Amino acid sequence: MRIKLSNRLQAVARQIPAGRRVADIGTDHGYLPVFLAVNDISPQIIASDLGKGPLAQAEQLVGLLSLENQISCRLGDGLSVLVPGEADVICIAGMGGMAITEIIAEGMVQAKAAGRLVLQPQRNVAAVRRFLADNGFRIVAEDLAEDDGFYYEIIAAEPGEMQLSDLEAEFGPLLLSCGHPLLEGFLNLRERDLTRLLESMSENNSAGSCKRKMQLEEEISRVAKVIAGINAKTAREGEL
Repeated sequence: MRIKLSNRLQAVARQIPAGRRVADIGTDHGYLPVFLAVNDISPQIIASDLGKGPLAQAEQLVGLLSLENQISCRLGDGLSVLVPGEADVICIAGMGGMAITEIIAEGMVQAKAAGRLVLQPQRNVAAVRRFLADNGFRIVAEDLAEDDGFYYEIIAAEPGEMQLSDLEAEFGPLLLSCGHPLLEGFLNLRERDLTRLLESMSENNSAGSCKRKMQLEEEISRVAKVIAGINAKTAREGEL
């Protein structure tokens, strides 16, 4: 049976080195663990979820493909399903950034025992990067994926030290430095969304609204600055 992952999960899978034991936290239907197993990327995978329904679906898929000896399905909350050192790579994908940081904070022993974290926050990505920097992790790889007009940021981190500027926390130190091919499209969409939100608040002049509008204007300015930098770099390279 061929398992076809979304662009988002393919980008997550690319950050998993071959031959490592993997734990997929919040596995949902179990597509990522099954993909890693049938493509001989990981010899042993733990697929966990807090919900009985999603885990039952993952167990059904694992059983259908006779992968019970390679994939262990576990019901539980966050990293509590793991014994420290049981996984070389911990994946947490498709959750909010604050939920991801909470899971890591509550399972810091398991997180530090793993050699790599592969994270795909749905939102509050800057908070995830700051959390990593503040808690003894360094970002070693970043990627962007596009699915049906939506962009997703993927972060791979390992134990170590890292300093982050505000701009790097917001847009990704490695996404900025490597000039990711999807970065400009991602930023253009973000600028448009922020501008629409700002315009929708134009007639609301309450104190809270005015403060929020100022924050949006500052964020739009930061995004525009990064886009301008990308365009300037592209122009310079075109002259060579």
